[in-house]
Amino acid sequence: MVDRTTDALDQTVLGTAQSFAVLGGSTVTNIGPTTVYGNLGVDPGLAITGFPPGLVTGGTIHAGDAVALQAQNDATTAYDTLAGLAPTRDLTGQDLGGKTLTAGVYTFSSSAQLTGALTLDAEGNPHAVFVFQMASTLTTASNSSILVVNSAQDCNIFWQVGSSATLGTTTTFKGNIIALTSITLNTGATVSGRTVARNAAVTMDSNRVSSLACSTPLADAGVDASDGASSGQDTGFDVGTDSSPAAESGSDSSGDATLDGGAADTSSADTSSEGEAGATLCCGGVLCGNSCTALTGDIANCGSCGNACASDQFCAAGACVTCSSVCAGACVYLPADDANCGSCGNACLASEVCTSGACVPCAMQCGGACVDLGSDPANCGSCGNACPASAVCTGGVCTSCSTLCGGACVHLTSDPLHCGSCGQSCAPGESCKSGSCVCQ
Repeated sequence: MVDRTTDALDQTVLGTAQSFAVLGGSTVTNIGPTTVYGNLGVDPGLAITGFPPGLVTGGTIHAGDAVALQAQNDATTAYDTLAGLAPTRDLTGQDLGGKTLTAGVYTFSSSAQLTGALTLDAEGNPHAVFVFQMASTLTTASNSSILVVNSAQDCNIFWQVGSSATLGTTTTFKGNIIALTSITLNTGATVSGRTVARNAAVTMDSNRVSSLACSTPLADAGVDASDGASSGQDTGFDVGTDSSPAAESGSDSSGDATLDGGAADTSSADTSSEGEAGATLCCGGVLCGNSCTALTGDIANCGSCGNACASDQFCAAGACVTCSSVCAGACVYLPADDANCGSCGNACLASEVCTSGACVPCAMQCGGACVDLGSDPANCGSCGNACPASAVCTGGVCTSCSTLCGGACVHLTSDPLHCGSCGQSCAPGESCKSGSCVCQ
């Protein structure tokens, strides 16, 4: 049987939010050549700015429509599920940098900080899950990184952030961030996972965010694929690619932490073509390790795989370019940076968000936390009115979910992890359209 530390939790907990690489609550803003692999959306807000010059590939833009609404509802459910997990270790007051952690639930009673490199070790179990809970902020220093080794997978790393997340310039980040308030990606930060802000903005500056599915099938993980079927459970790991990863090689002197050991079997996707330099092509561009990336805007693979830009640079048109605003050695966007709102060092309170360079109180609070009564299943329509597990909060009313895969609400027509049927996952670089995996 598969050992799942968090009681069968996997990326399906995200529901329809799985198809979103970037999802904001109030707005999504961007400057510079950001590339988003997967859907990009906002709800209940409508404003998405900076696309172009930003590029969305392998997905579509959803501004305040039914798809974005459902994704936010599912993200809220996932947030509450992650926040409710019993912690296995309290790391309050400790910097994540320099640590090597195995699968588990790690909690912070206040803020969490990453300075340097964090290594996540799955100990050979490709279904190992890592959950990080923090009551307030998540902040990474410039050029920080997360390394996954011994079969660990980016898709099964979760960051439940009680207020706002801020990734420092050129941070190489892995996992799914669900922040109650806002998410800021400073110049050149990359995310292999998802960035979901429930109530406020996602702010980007020359970034790369890719929502790739888990890439190791049950058969290749050395486990019996009938384990889930015999019990009637949907394993959620029947995917179309075989990465068979060895331990990742780690980071080079430039802070590049994206090189995955092992070759990817991309026979199920349109990735067999070779570029002029021998690089494997995929739907999103070029395959570096087992991530489909565009070399024109990837800070870790700028112009060619493995060519990482310096900490004071971002990648534009395949060339490393010096950034503009710098606070404490990190590139920042002062109009929307909660830690540097309007000026360096001007940090907003946990109950505030940075909007146009000013700290603004959130609209609604329940128990001291910012909430959206229209979509929060724990506070649906009013504080404390919690929806049952089989329902979502829509327009302040608890409504039953239509389709469930592994206990999570999904859209079989557009979910890349459940495309056409539960567990049918698309390959890296593919998207799900009308229930079929397509390359676009």
